[in-house]
Amino acid sequence: MAVGQRFAFTKLLVADLEAAAAFYSAVLGLLTRHRVTGGEGEAAYQEIILSAAEDDGPSLILLHRPHQAAPDPGETVLGFVVDDVEQVVRQARAAGGVVVSGPTAVPQAGVRVAQVEDPEGHAVELVQMTSAKERGDDV
Repeated sequence: MAVGQRFAFTKLLVADLEAAAAFYSAVLGLLTRHRVTGGEGEAAYQEIILSAAEDDGPSLILLHRPHQAAPDPGETVLGFVVDDVEQVVRQARAAGGVVVSGPTAVPQAGVRVAQVEDPEGHAVELVQMTSAKERGDDV
C-alpha cells in the first residue's frame, strides 16, 4: 500500500530530553507516543516522539545524543496552532519558558501570534486563528 508523500516530523536536538518532553507536554498538551534508544558510543541516541492527542499528524521528535554537545538554539522555529494564545503563553512561562514577543494581533493574516522559547532556548511560534470580525472582514 502506498503511503504517499506528506510532512511527517520535526526533530529537535536537545540537551535535556526529559525536561524538553515535560515542557512540550505541559505547554502544548503533546503526548509521548514512543521512546527510542539506539546506536553505540558517539553514535548513541535517545528519542521521545510526541504528538497531539488522538492525532496521526506530524510528530515532534526530541533527539538527545548523550556523547555529543547539543547545538546552540536557533537552528529551527517550531510552529504550533493553538486555541488560546494568551493561555499557552502563560503555560509556557509557568513551565520554564521565556516569552520573546506577543501575543500580537496580525489582522491582515487573521491571526494572533506569540513567540516563546523553551527552557533550552529553542524558538516556538504560537499562532491563534482569529474570527472574520477580528480580522475586519465583512460578516
